[in-house]
Amino acid sequence: MEFIKHEIRNCAWKVKNTMQFTIDDTINVPDSLMDMERLILVKGNVVVEDVEAMTDRFQVKGSLHYQILYCGDKESSVFDSLMGKVPFVEYINADGTQEGDYIEVHASLNDLTVTMLHSRKISLKSLVGLDYQVKENETFDAVTSIENASDTEVLGGTVSMMCLQTQKKEMLQIREQVEIPSNKPNIYQVIWKSVSVSRIQIKPADGYLMVTGNLAVFLIYTAEEENMPIQYINMEIPFEQRVEDDMCIEDMISGSFLGLDQYHITVIPDESGEDRLLDIVADFTMEVKLYGDETIQLVQDAYSPEVDIKPQWREFNIQHLLVRNCAKAKITETVDMPKQQNVLQICNVEGSVSIDDTERTAKGILVEGVIGTQVTYLSKQDNGSLASATFDIPFSHEIEVDGMQENITYSIVPFFDQIVAKQQSETQIEIRAEISLEVLAFSNETKKAILNVEVSPVDMEKKKALPGMIGYIVKPEDTLWSVAKKYYTTVSRIRQINGLENDKIQPGDKLIILKE
Repeated sequence: MEFIKHEIRNCAWKVKNTMQFTIDDTINVPDSLMDMERLILVKGNVVVEDVEAMTDRFQVKGSLHYQILYCGDKESSVFDSLMGKVPFVEYINADGTQEGDYIEVHASLNDLTVTMLHSRKISLKSLVGLDYQVKENETFDAVTSIENASDTEVLGGTVSMMCLQTQKKEMLQIREQVEIPSNKPNIYQVIWKSVSVSRIQIKPADGYLMVTGNLAVFLIYTAEEENMPIQYINMEIPFEQRVEDDMCIEDMISGSFLGLDQYHITVIPDESGEDRLLDIVADFTMEVKLYGDETIQLVQDAYSPEVDIKPQWREFNIQHLLVRNCAKAKITETVDMPKQQNVLQICNVEGSVSIDDTERTAKGILVEGVIGTQVTYLSKQDNGSLASATFDIPFSHEIEVDGMQENITYSIVPFFDQIVAKQQSETQIEIRAEISLEVLAFSNETKKAILNVEVSPVDMEKKKALPGMIGYIVKPEDTLWSVAKKYYTTVSRIRQINGLENDKIQPGDKLIILKE
């Protein structure tokens, strides 16, 4: 008797949760930069660098990248910028976590407040959100067939499931060179540079992943000509890049995620030697997750009239794809400017989206979150000087999911598609945002697999004690297989004696059983 086995991956999620933590630090202004008089713009980004699973908890290492624009002179528009990062290490309690488990973490910067303590020191306070899932990373060998056992009855079955075929991290770099608009003057000195991403799509193809999206570039600079006002540029640059992956095929389901880590913008001369070209480099971390259908044959039970067979079972979890969808949500909100701040002209608006909570509903999943926006504008006060204001806009959106039940597991990743700010008056701004909520939902089912089979001599006393002919009335829990196994005979023998066309029996049916 020979057992053929196949490796099975257990895909059960242990923990799914969200949490927040704070980063609080003081930062000195380097000697090479001028004194601070007034803060203008603040931007931050959280980068997760490493995740390590431990017993009942896990460790997250990362850093908060910050960028600050400030004015160094009250009387004139003299600017300087401060950039850096604050490292952090957080330990998150997650019961059931073990070393070797896979942990998926998405970080968001929910709040960032920078306060000027004096001209050479600032206070930085931030609230970081973590959306995490702990996945059991386990494989085992299950019996798929039994060979060289002519006297053994084997019950087989087909198991179809959605399996995670590929899970890894890739570093991705997008590089683009663009010319500033023709109606803008040549660049003399860059004061502020910012890059954000929108309309991200990651599609599987045979042998590679196609990554597309837009880079939104915002630049503030002074012109070569003297006495010209501060200049600013908004540009949206589409990108497309292949990520090679031999395991990838077109009909796989992607649950991949792309996060912007850092970016660099360098001004370079054009063919005429004028500073009108921008060399843009954006570094991303892409978490690649590709799911594919898998069908395997498993031995569900076995017995023999000649020997005693005792299978050793274990339960495992399988997933079936319920929905892979990208829900669209539109949010419109009119916000009031802070006191004593009046808008002369809007220069730029940037946003970030974070999910605070999700809840199952009768129709699907209710998502609640916040859109954080930063509006850069020219202030009516101070002769049109640069200024900024931040607004948190809550949103709620229900994603329809057919067949939503308690055994459903899901993940939702938010992306920005578009954000626009329109001036309504000197003190009011209308903000319109479009976001995508990518949902990947699975139904879960528990199956049994045979790990091994213990074979021993049959209990002859028990077998001899059975009568040669039995009249049997089918019980509700009976199958033809269980009846044949109980009385040391075969399914085909019972069908033959009782004239059955198939294996279907009903409670109350009467069967004649002859002992082998």
